[in-house]
Amino acid sequence: MNKLYNIVERNVQKIIIIATILLFVVGLFTLYYIFEVRSTSNDECIWAPQKNGDIVFQTVKVDGVTWNAGIRNGDKLISIQGVRIYDVQVAQGLINQLNTGKYANYTYEHNGKLIETKVYIKKLIQFNSVGFTLLSIIWLVVGFIVVLAKVDGKVQKLFYLIGAAFTIFMSIVFYLPPVKITPPLIYLLIVSTISGIFAPFFIIHFFWLFPRRSNILNKKWVEPTLYIVPTVLFFGAIIFSIIYYADRKFELINYVRTFNFINILFVIGFCVGFISLSRSFYKLKNKADRKPLLLILLSYALGITGMLYTFYVAPAITDSIFNSPEFYMPIVLVVLLPISFGISIFKYQLLDVSIIIKNTVTYAVATVTLAAIYFLIIYVLGQSISSAIGTPYQGVIAGIIFIIFAIIFQSTKNKFQDFITEKFYPEQFAYQKVLLSFSNDVTTFVGLNNILDKMTSTYTKGLMVKSFGIMLRSANDEYTLARAIGLKDNEFILKDGVVDEIISEKISFNKPAAISRDDFYRTFKSDADKLIDDDIFTIIPMTVKSKTIGLLLFGLKHSGAQFAGKDLELLIAGANQAAVSIENARLYRSEVEKLQIEKDLELARKIQSGLLPKCVPALYNLDICGIMVPAMQVGGDYFDYIQVSDKKLFIVVGDVSGKGLSASLYMTKLQTMMQIACTDDKTPREILVDINKKLYETMERNWFITLTLALFDLENQKVKFCRAGHMPILAALNGKVKAHKTQGIGLGLEKGKIFESSLVEEEIKLTQGQIFAFFSDGIVEAMNKDGGMFGEEKLEELLKDKKEETSTQVMDDIWKSILDFRKDAEQNDDMTMVLVKVK
Repeated sequence: MNKLYNIVERNVQKIIIIATILLFVVGLFTLYYIFEVRSTSNDECIWAPQKNGDIVFQTVKVDGVTWNAGIRNGDKLISIQGVRIYDVQVAQGLINQLNTGKYANYTYEHNGKLIETKVYIKKLIQFNSVGFTLLSIIWLVVGFIVVLAKVDGKVQKLFYLIGAAFTIFMSIVFYLPPVKITPPLIYLLIVSTISGIFAPFFIIHFFWLFPRRSNILNKKWVEPTLYIVPTVLFFGAIIFSIIYYADRKFELINYVRTFNFINILFVIGFCVGFISLSRSFYKLKNKADRKPLLLILLSYALGITGMLYTFYVAPAITDSIFNSPEFYMPIVLVVLLPISFGISIFKYQLLDVSIIIKNTVTYAVATVTLAAIYFLIIYVLGQSISSAIGTPYQGVIAGIIFIIFAIIFQSTKNKFQDFITEKFYPEQFAYQKVLLSFSNDVTTFVGLNNILDKMTSTYTKGLMVKSFGIMLRSANDEYTLARAIGLKDNEFILKDGVVDEIISEKISFNKPAAISRDDFYRTFKSDADKLIDDDIFTIIPMTVKSKTIGLLLFGLKHSGAQFAGKDLELLIAGANQAAVSIENARLYRSEVEKLQIEKDLELARKIQSGLLPKCVPALYNLDICGIMVPAMQVGGDYFDYIQVSDKKLFIVVGDVSGKGLSASLYMTKLQTMMQIACTDDKTPREILVDINKKLYETMERNWFITLTLALFDLENQKVKFCRAGHMPILAALNGKVKAHKTQGIGLGLEKGKIFESSLVEEEIKLTQGQIFAFFSDGIVEAMNKDGGMFGEEKLEELLKDKKEETSTQVMDDIWKSILDFRKDAEQNDDMTMVLVKVK
């Protein structure tokens, strides 16, 4: 099914052309059929069949052809042209064979006497059939022009479908007597009936879209209903007819009843359309916008008046259509509607049709003539010069001269070609010049704002577009207005919708990569109303590598028409060039911002590095070494040595959740707080309880800090420490390593009560040769390419049997082992370690 749909979409223009030719022939044949095959002879009376089988003359028109032949009301019809009459259809067939001006031989009974007389033949014009057939043909022709101007336009398609449906429906006359019913005509009847039932709903749908979309279509159920209802009506009529007329072979669809039912639908459809058009007309406040619709509205009013009069008034004020056919003539007024559409389209450039029809033929003839003259001159000159030379290589010389003169006269031909384009397509020619100039200039502009300003100036001043906007796509796939001229709401936002999908679909069907009003609701859904309220008619995407980076919003052209055809091609070409420039400007700006950020981060790294201890405190019996390597330019790990007396030193190792700049800021804040809080008279537990309260009040809830705080007291030869959710402390001595995992939760997680109750302080006696390792999780969680972790066991092995080595040597061994383990794998977290060796 999708494959068939794709084939139809790609060849829709060819299909429309072929279908229109066939339907036009059908329409002409219908007219011929009405005037010739179904040409009804009229003797200006009624033949009334009686129950006893007699046929009686009634409603004989005074001074009519039957009256003048001596026949009066109540007389019995015996024969016509010598043929005994028992069926009025046979009688009608006999007189239909006679042309206007001939006489038919009637035999009738008057007061018991048989009388022969001659009745003058007149022809009855079926104004209903003629009016609707002319309506269908004219609408079909105008619709064909309209739909070719914009093949993918929804309004244009509906307008064309109305004409096509009317034309098919009027072929129902082929089924009517006196033609013999055959299977092909039965199929034609079914198709005609379907078209007749759907046509009124096409009319309603069209006028709910034209000239502006009606709010009633915003309800999702409305459009499907417009096509579900006629489908149900058709199948309902079929089922009813099968049941009601089951004993009449294929007379299961009574054509008279069907025709009358469809006439009612037409009246409803035309009336609803007229009401909708009237409402749209009076909603337009601008006289210039009303002017093209005024002629259509007046013609529509006359057409509906003629239809209602013919269907309902004429039968009520006349005794018979045979006696007063002129009373049924106003139905012909319905042809004014498509005629008025045609006039408005050509005169006021509705739907861009006037440009296509008015100029295409002339332009094509002028171009072909120019090409013929051009090549004729070149050929004659080449032949003349080569003949004058008269060498055996005359043909070769003629070819060379042809090429030389072709090159010389090429510029002349191009200038004349431009002249023709300017003459017949002045607006398009101006657009072409402006957009070509813009395409050349836009690449020279530096900076996004300069490019956007140039685009705005080009489209609003150069192309004289009153409503214009540039929307750029944001990181969250929303389009925001970067520039706007003539829009009511300069701050509205469009959600992405399915822009890329719609554009890809159009390109796949060889259609212009543009979004028209017909596509607004499909593309932007509820946001479409914003565009319509701002009088936006066309959206051109700015695309780079099949991705839409922005949208150009256009109102109407200076002439009042929408952009179409060649205009769209020029706008799309300009938009793509602008898209490249905008993307380059963005990339340049991003690169500048990136360089600036890197510069700032490098500065932050230096500042952070400067905040870490620059020298190791000189304390008796302690050998200290520390290092912090951030995963990014700056990190959230922290270590410090805070000496509070000659015999006391605090060692701090912390890790802020996360990494990067935000973590480094919290680290800096923590460092300041620790240096203030660590005093000679406080224990690690007291300090952490105090720090936690302050951090909880100032930190955001999704952040926390793990930290180990140790107090080395050389006077009493012991160390006290607390772990606030941090990594364990490793103590190595005599080839053994013990991991101290005291209880405690991270800083900033809880206000204080739980933190204080869970925090445990531990005390260890210092022993010569003992090594204490304080580290962050980045050390043991260092990863290689396979995802394996360095692990705490490897670290413990590296701390064993280091009695003779300094803390720096031990640190070097550990760091070398980590690098060997990681190899080319990137550092995944900040890494911090402080080693304290007791001498």
